[in-house]
Amino acid sequence: MVPTQVKNKKMHSRSLSRSSRESFRFFGSPDKDEDLRKTKTEIENNITKLLKLVKNDDQSKKNRNPRLVRKEAELVGLIEDLNSQYQSLFQLCDYLNREFMRAISRRRSRRGTGSNTDSESEYFSSEELENYTKFSFDDVLKNDDAKEYEEQLNSQMKEMESLSQQKTNLENQIESQSLQFEELSANNTRLHDRVLDLESLLKEEKGVVSVWEEKLKINENQAKSNIEALMTQVNKLNLELKTLRTQKDQTEEEIEGIKDKALAQMKDLMDKLNSMQEELDSVNTQNKELDAQVRNDRELILRYLIQIENLSQDLAETSLDKQSLMDDKEQFLARIKDLEFELEAESMQKNALEAQLRDRNYDMKLVEEENRTLQDRNSELKKAMHQSGEEITALMRVPETQKDAASMEAMALKAEMNIMRLEMDNLYAQRSKLEQQIERNRKEYEENLGNLSSKLSSQIVEREKTIEEQAATIQRINEEHKQTKVALNKNKLSRQTAERKMIELATEFRRKMEDNIRLLHQRIHVAEQMNNENKNNFKIVNQRYHEENKTLQEKIAIYEEELKVPKFDIAPLGGEQHALVFEALNELEMVTMNRLDSIVGDVEEQKKHVVSRVFKMIGEVQYGKEWIKKRNREWEETKNNAECLRALLDSKEEQEFLLREKVWKLEAKVSKEAGEKLNLMNAVSQLEKKVARLENALKEKEEDLVSLGEKKREAIKQLCFVVEFHRERCRDLKDLVIKMGANNNTNTKK
Repeated sequence: MVPTQVKNKKMHSRSLSRSSRESFRFFGSPDKDEDLRKTKTEIENNITKLLKLVKNDDQSKKNRNPRLVRKEAELVGLIEDLNSQYQSLFQLCDYLNREFMRAISRRRSRRGTGSNTDSESEYFSSEELENYTKFSFDDVLKNDDAKEYEEQLNSQMKEMESLSQQKTNLENQIESQSLQFEELSANNTRLHDRVLDLESLLKEEKGVVSVWEEKLKINENQAKSNIEALMTQVNKLNLELKTLRTQKDQTEEEIEGIKDKALAQMKDLMDKLNSMQEELDSVNTQNKELDAQVRNDRELILRYLIQIENLSQDLAETSLDKQSLMDDKEQFLARIKDLEFELEAESMQKNALEAQLRDRNYDMKLVEEENRTLQDRNSELKKAMHQSGEEITALMRVPETQKDAASMEAMALKAEMNIMRLEMDNLYAQRSKLEQQIERNRKEYEENLGNLSSKLSSQIVEREKTIEEQAATIQRINEEHKQTKVALNKNKLSRQTAERKMIELATEFRRKMEDNIRLLHQRIHVAEQMNNENKNNFKIVNQRYHEENKTLQEKIAIYEEELKVPKFDIAPLGGEQHALVFEALNELEMVTMNRLDSIVGDVEEQKKHVVSRVFKMIGEVQYGKEWIKKRNREWEETKNNAECLRALLDSKEEQEFLLREKVWKLEAKVSKEAGEKLNLMNAVSQLEKKVARLENALKEKEEDLVSLGEKKREAIKQLCFVVEFHRERCRDLKDLVIKMGANNNTNTKK
């Protein structure tokens, strides 16, 4: 679309340039010739500068720097120059219009009677009309003014030819640079659509012109009235132009004042932006320093966290040791309970042995009582033996008459002696049984005492080992506790220093951030105020521009409508000359429209630049706000981390305090266990003493039993001696009795 439109424009501009070469022969003035040349040269220079600036526009968009500001200022100046030149060309066009109308009025006034009646023209042929128009035009050219105009127009046409060549060169440059304007295809399409609409309008107007050319022969009288009305309108328009020129001068002065103000504001804005940039650089350096400080603080915090983790590991190890101690304590308590049960069992066994000893003592007492009864009985027997010996002696003294009674008594005594011997045998058997039982009980008691002593000694050795292990573990726990106390004190000091540093850093960071935020808020407020002022100024300028553009378009429309009628009056000049004039006017219209479009495009570009700069400032302000928010978030994160660290340290202190309480409880339990151990040792020593006492008592009882057995043996020996003595005496008595009986028998026989 774009290349075809460019080609169409090119063809149209070339046709307009060819037509303008011949059409400007009928226009011009000697006073405005130099002005026209100057305006043309200035237009060319400004167009070249605009092309160069447009070429460098893409590069300047990429790197926005002070050069871009200068180029924008140059663009603004060029646009203003083009505007003024456009106004001067417009004035020249009006002047040429007026001169053309004057020439026509002079020609018509000099023609006189050539145009008295309108109806006679209907009867003339076209050739006659052409000859008549040529003749009338030659009459006009015979004037001195016409000759001067002709010469001036010839010189101006030569200049126009050179300008057309330059224009062709510029069009070639525009073709070469048409690819660079693809981004503005939307505006170009809009402009091309407008050009097509204008071309269609031109075609329609050409058709209307052809129709009106046919009707011109009929409507010359109407043209006269229309020309008079147009002259009055031209006079009115001249007055309006004067007023518009005054208004234009005023508006130009106002625009220049606004431009000066805008330039001053731009300079102030640039200075403020530079100062803000410097302040941002300083803030960035401060932020870098703060980041370095924050990193150092993070490293310190990481170190403290590592130390805290190590402490937590040590605390975990201490808790594990504590759990192991608790397990050992539970095992010791279980062992102590087992030992208590064993001691209870041993005490039960001891009670049973004491009961057995009591029974044996009771048996011993019974045996002693029996021995006493036997001794009493022996003494009684001894007494009875003494009595029997006395009786025997008495019987021996008794006469023989009593020998029978004595023998009977001796037999009774022998029977008693036999009974006593049987009793003594029974007593010896009972004594042997009792001695065997005593020996068996003594052996069992000794075995039981040996087993109990071995068990007690092994249990005492095991308890001493466990107590030594507990003492070693308690010492180790105390040492670890002391080490943990020292480490915790160090950590407290380091934590306090770290907290102080963190508080100092936090206060400094907060102070700096508050200062930076205050400065940024001030700058943002100033930038917003400036932005609002620029927006307001831009709105005012844009509104004025649109209003002026509307007024100019309305005036152009009015001028186009007014210029349509002179086009119809050009018919007497001839077909070629009429076409040339028409094409020149169309070319002027197109040039003015193109220049207006170019001015509108430049203003829109300037508007885009201003809007882009405003958006850039807004983006910088938003970036500052986001940066402040980011710093606030980082500050909150650091604050939360510090609070978390404080909470961790508090929790660690609480854990340490709990561990200390547990250690104190363990020490109390260990001391309590030591007291219980001492009590057990005292109980064991008391049991050992009791066992020693019981052993001594058993030894004493055994000695008593041995002494009793010896006494019994001696008593039995004595009884045996006594019994043998009594037997011998009984034998002696029997012998004596036998001898006495034999003697008595012998005596009786004698």
